[in-house]
Amino acid sequence: MNPSERAAPGESQVIGGYLLRRVLGRGGMGTVHLASTPTGGLAAVKVINPELARDPDFRRRFEREVAAARMVARFCTAPVLDAGLDGDVAYLVTEYVKGPDLAQAVREQGPMTGSDLEALAVGIAVALNAIHGAGVIHRDLKPSNVLLSPMGPRVIDFGIAKLVEGDSLVSQGIQGTPAFMAPEQVRGETLTPAADVYAWGGVIAFAGTGRLPFGGGAPAEVLYRIVNEGPRLDGLDGRIRGFVERAMAKDPARRPSASELLGELVGGPGVTPATATQVVERTWTGRPPDPPGETRPARRGWRTPLLAGLAVVAVAAAGVATWRTVASPGGEWPFHADFGGADHSWSVGSTTAGRAEVADGSYLLTVNPGWRLWKSAPAPDEPEGGVVVSGSARLTEGSGEFGVWCRGDAGTGDRYEFAVSGSGTVSITKRQAGQKGTALYGPAGKAEVKQSADNRVVAECRPDGARLLLRMWVNESLAGEAVDAAPYGPGQTGVHAAPDGDAAVRVRFGSFDVRPAGE
Repeated sequence: MNPSERAAPGESQVIGGYLLRRVLGRGGMGTVHLASTPTGGLAAVKVINPELARDPDFRRRFEREVAAARMVARFCTAPVLDAGLDGDVAYLVTEYVKGPDLAQAVREQGPMTGSDLEALAVGIAVALNAIHGAGVIHRDLKPSNVLLSPMGPRVIDFGIAKLVEGDSLVSQGIQGTPAFMAPEQVRGETLTPAADVYAWGGVIAFAGTGRLPFGGGAPAEVLYRIVNEGPRLDGLDGRIRGFVERAMAKDPARRPSASELLGELVGGPGVTPATATQVVERTWTGRPPDPPGETRPARRGWRTPLLAGLAVVAVAAAGVATWRTVASPGGEWPFHADFGGADHSWSVGSTTAGRAEVADGSYLLTVNPGWRLWKSAPAPDEPEGGVVVSGSARLTEGSGEFGVWCRGDAGTGDRYEFAVSGSGTVSITKRQAGQKGTALYGPAGKAEVKQSADNRVVAECRPDGARLLLRMWVNESLAGEAVDAAPYGPGQTGVHAAPDGDAAVRVRFGSFDVRPAGE
């Protein structure tokens, strides 16, 4: 750390260009802070304890393991964004995930059931598939390392347990409870990805029953049960129990791989981590704690058995079949459109600004130079509690920006636009018809934009007291965040596109989704 970055008493501290704002949590390896990034976004910065950071062996392992962790794909994980060693300071930067961890959610709301539990099981399996695909073993999968974001579960701290070297139970104990260790881990044997699959079973058992799979008591007693007894699974939801039993086989060779587990959970040919991630996001209802004195109303109608539906949706996302749902006549959520088939109710036709059409299972916006084209989704108006809007899209001709919007008013042109350009620049803009608009965030940053595949743009528009919180993700990564102190009221949602030069731009939207924030 440069001397100029050391904070005086009462001042904020800057590490590696990240401004530490407040402590999110503490563990055996270090302290996690919420931090502002150099581009104005948010990140989680883990500052390693000085006694570890000064150790030469630890520093060598740190560089090696962080390099491997950065190769993990972003599917249902909180990806590693940055890391550094500076004097006696070592730090690791990951995407900030807003939401409770699984341990807190179960402690405050009780066990998970139905589609909540099934989406959790699939999401963690997707994350393990990505982690193992990069040649990394998590080694410390447990409820506190699963965060419940508005978009679904996110696995954190993958590969980091290895930084505290050694196979002894003393070193492993630094990472916390032994309740989710595999038998071979307890015995000090060489670990394989099968240990993470075992831990997946224990985490899902805990989530579905509210109990540790091998009970409580002294660590030695728990470790004995792990090696010599089976997990207690009574009370675990039907079909999930079978998957957990296979995952928690004593013999690692009898457990499915993460890839096999994902295939069995979702079913159907052509399922990939990318399509499974989209399915989890579409069906995730979330587990935020209820405010004191309030009870969340029962959701109606759309909470069908998830594992059966996942196969259909994931196959559709892979291009093997067509799946389409819309809001029911009663205005229930979520709303989804993939523009398949002849039946659609999105606006089509030509104007001076450009043309909108539905073709080949997609919604196409062709926008003329100097214009901005925004189209409303045939979804119910937004609830007072806010929404999460998402769309998959790609540029097919020209250059410019595209994205989704919320709190729109067709009469006044009021709306909040969330845009990403073909070069990866992101922005959040408050617009009104006939005006340039007020930039609330950016244009700034460099999102990872795919040129030959759909990009997923997700926006959250949620009240925060009298203010409106606006957050944006691009391809699983938090891209920008802003707050408006004088917000528009709830309205409509939709998609938009605009060229950035003297030629028209064409954007292809492959899907569009809206659901209430916090569900």
